[in-house]
Amino acid sequence: MAALEKIRQKAVLLTVAIGVALLAFILGDAERVVSSVFGNNNTIAKVDGEKIDAIEFQNRYELASQQLQNQGQQVDAALIQQQVMEQMIQERLLNKEIEKVGIEVSNSEITESMTGANANYMVTQFAQSLGVQSAAQLYDLLFNPGKYGATPEQVAEAKGQWEKIKEEVVKNLKYTKLQSLIAGAIQANKLDREQLNEENAVTNTINFVKQSYESLNDEKYKPTDAEIKAQYEKDKALFRLDEEMRKIHYVAVDVVPSKNDLDKAAAMIGETLDSLRKENGVDLVRNNSELVINEAKVRLSDIRDTEVKNFVANAAVGDVSEPKFENSIATYTITKLIGKEMAVDSVKVNVVSVQGAKSLQDSVLNLLNEGKTLADLKDVKGVSGQEDQWQVILNVADSVKTKLTNAPAGYFALDSNAEAAFLCKVIEKKAPKTIYNIAAIEHKVYPSTETTTGLNDKLQEFITTNNTAETFEANAVKAGYNCIASTVTPSTAQIDRIENSRKAVQWLFESKVGKVSPILTDNKDKLLVVALDAAYTDYAPVSDEQVKLAESIKAANEKKAADLMAKLEGKKTLNDFATAMGVAVDTTQVTFGQMFIPKVGAGESELTAAVATAKPNTVVGPVKGNTGVYAFVVTNSEKSERKVTDQEANRTFASLRGSQAVMRNAVAILRKSVKVEKDMLRFF
Repeated sequence: MAALEKIRQKAVLLTVAIGVALLAFILGDAERVVSSVFGNNNTIAKVDGEKIDAIEFQNRYELASQQLQNQGQQVDAALIQQQVMEQMIQERLLNKEIEKVGIEVSNSEITESMTGANANYMVTQFAQSLGVQSAAQLYDLLFNPGKYGATPEQVAEAKGQWEKIKEEVVKNLKYTKLQSLIAGAIQANKLDREQLNEENAVTNTINFVKQSYESLNDEKYKPTDAEIKAQYEKDKALFRLDEEMRKIHYVAVDVVPSKNDLDKAAAMIGETLDSLRKENGVDLVRNNSELVINEAKVRLSDIRDTEVKNFVANAAVGDVSEPKFENSIATYTITKLIGKEMAVDSVKVNVVSVQGAKSLQDSVLNLLNEGKTLADLKDVKGVSGQEDQWQVILNVADSVKTKLTNAPAGYFALDSNAEAAFLCKVIEKKAPKTIYNIAAIEHKVYPSTETTTGLNDKLQEFITTNNTAETFEANAVKAGYNCIASTVTPSTAQIDRIENSRKAVQWLFESKVGKVSPILTDNKDKLLVVALDAAYTDYAPVSDEQVKLAESIKAANEKKAADLMAKLEGKKTLNDFATAMGVAVDTTQVTFGQMFIPKVGAGESELTAAVATAKPNTVVGPVKGNTGVYAFVVTNSEKSERKVTDQEANRTFASLRGSQAVMRNAVAILRKSVKVEKDMLRFF
């Protein structure tokens, strides 16, 4: 059967995604042993004392990397490494919880998920990839291969993949049970529902005034170092670091073609254009290794680029488009119309694959031409196929195209050999339409050796004369460089999304404060230099510029608030407050359960609480807020007559405070409860 052929031909790699919101990760096991790379001490991380082995990590990384390559994705290795590490940490955190509560999965649950009518999607995808109709049939093939004319050796690799999927399905079931356990344990009770109703039942309309702290002169309220330090001590927990941090400045020089490079490319494109206009084809430019030439037969509907489509639609055979230069990728493109014809572009076909000797092939062909359908042959070993499939035949081999466009009325052998055949029946052909034979000529302009050397030499001269972090930052602009501030931790895969910049992160954690790196060129499109300004361990200190700025603003606001509160004390009417503040009275609505107050903003909990407890038509103030000082009058209170149903209250509770809120943050909650240590810098 087709499944056996697919098993013989290739190994199947599946991207496995856990169906629980807690976790999504790729599982697998590469085959090679890499202990020699890491030596004896190969612990790359610890989760609550449990080791993550560097060899296990490397295997997981290699598989993840291979899967992305199979999908045609090119991803920075450091990004994959960091993702895999986080996934492995999450796995261990969740598995510890599963062990604590004693979650198990029964054999019947596993059987149902692997071979039942509603088998896990990973199993069904695997079955489909092998051309097998169901999970149960796949299991039968893998564990009873003789029944299908196969040997254990032929299905061994697929059987190993089955076992890996089984492991993943068991984990999936456990995670689902953990999720259900948490959801069932955190439910809204009567008091919770009543509280939610009360918080959102009453909407108060207020007239209010506000004097913003920003309206006061900053110089007058400039805090002292002691006041900033005192504010920092109050807020210190906000600046706790999960990992060490490095404060840096960096210069990233784009390695791009110079004007001279672009001028040379333009001249070469001009010569190419002349050559293309001399003859109908593209033979005169084929020997130019700097050009990429792609020829294809297309319909107008296949052409996505509007300019190219318009050119092809209106061009005569032999016409050549004007060169188009896309500056962002430094690439020239030219299109030439080589020919056009009226031809059939698509056919609807039945295709039947027969795995077996010529006698079987001939027998199946005869049965089909006698009126048997594919469904009638479902029990014939080695037969599979598809019916009523539209196929585009523009760029198939001419021999195949001829057979399809001149096909007989019944089934015929589209291709065959002594062991297999593809039998085909053409059911319908689309009417002939204009088919265009076009050549797309592309030239990407790369920076020359002279250009790259010049950029490198200039940057090297700069860092030679500015070899401290202080002078590096101070003199960068004068030298023509954009010097950018940033922060990194050991887990930083890329500095500000610069590809292949992990090497710079490693350098920063191996160097002393004040040092400037050499030119780092792991990224072929950039020259990168980093300077280490500061190193932080447990907390970001008050001496840090950003921390000091944030705490200075808060300390200044405290002084402004104290001044305003004293100035406004004793005011009787809202107009008195408005006059003293120099502002106009405004109106808004406040509901206790809301986070955002229209015309005021978010985070003003003091104002929200004061409104909720105020007496109607009574001036309240001054009220100290986070962004200013307020005074207000409640002019109207509206209580909703509609009672929120228990079901609605349960949903709201689950989303804001209950199971859903916990599940969204489950990994973060678990992570804060244990010690997580990572040592990736030693390896990657």
